[in-house]
Amino acid sequence: MGERPLLEDHTLETRTRFVSFTAGSHRFELALMKAERFNNQTMVINLPKNRQALLDHDTINQDGHLEHLFQLSAMEAEELRNYLPDLL
Repeated sequence: MGERPLLEDHTLETRTRFVSFTAGSHRFELALMKAERFNNQTMVINLPKNRQALLDHDTINQDGHLEHLFQLSAMEAEELRNYLPDLL
């Protein structure tokens, strides 16, 4: 099989933290990755939903942002928003 062209191929040193918690009526299972490439943001991965986003303290408070990125209800997003500042 011939080589397939890649647009990018990087190996990075990362620090990853796995957290699970319940907030209100919802359970969250997240992986939080930090790397220099992320420009002071944290890659937050919602493991059960297989959704991810680069977040920081400013972006978590943008209206509708968490709801859209992680496909959450307004109540679920607010529960997550209450935990994220301490995790980032």
